Amino acid sequence: MNNLFLTTDQAAFDRYQNQIISFGEVYTNAAKELINLDVKGYKAENLINGGFVALFHDHHKNEHAQQPQWANLGIRYEKYLDLKEFDTTKLEALETEHERIIGLEFKLYETNDSFFRMAENRTRDTSYLEAMKLAPEKKVYKVFDFLSFKGNTAKVDIPKKPFEVHALNKSQIDLLQDLTDYVNASIKIDLKYRDVLKVVEDYVKWTDGHPTGLSYDLKTIEFDYKKILSKRLEN
Repeated sequence: MNNLFLTTDQAAFDRYQNQIISFGEVYTNAAKELINLDVKGYKAENLINGGFVALFHDHHKNEHAQQPQWANLGIRYEKYLDLKEFDTTKLEALETEHERIIGLEFKLYETNDSFFRMAENRTRDTSYLEAMKLAPEKKVYKVFDFLSFKGNTAKVDIPKKPFEVHALNKSQIDLLQDLTDYVNASIKIDLKYRDVLKVVEDYVKWTDGHPTGLSYDLKTIEFDYKKILSKRLEN
């Protein structure tokens, strides 16, 4: 890690991880549904290019053609499907979801992704406008850059770097140290919580409209790193 690394936005990483896992279930479910429709031999790893419904029809057209009793009885393929009572509704829905998935793009900044995506929408605030000047490259990913299969077992591999939080300059590292030193000194000289909070509240975490990043005994401080990254941009 470089000396500007602060933390990892684990919550944002987990959201991406869970989303990709849910996409993977489309292909494992398609493999299961094909088995339910008497189409065997396919696993999720074979299905990432879609075509679930076509695989169903290819298989059963072949089954229909290879069994002479259907022709002898004058039963065409469509009637064969009716007699078999196949319901492809679920398979069709999974294929629609596949078509949506392959069209998705994920644009991630190389680092500080959550911060810079927030800053993109707040450029009327000069501090965020200045921060955007320091934004790293944004890379574009597709679902299968993150998702692969071995058989029906999904592997999700999302790069951690975009979810790393890095200070934008050393002055921001100094700011964090200054705030920490101030809180520690406040304990020693017995300052009250409310007085200390007035100084640091613009830098600590808030929850439901209330500052929660500073404990009442002043021994724990949790910074809001998105706020930190909008400060001291002049280096």
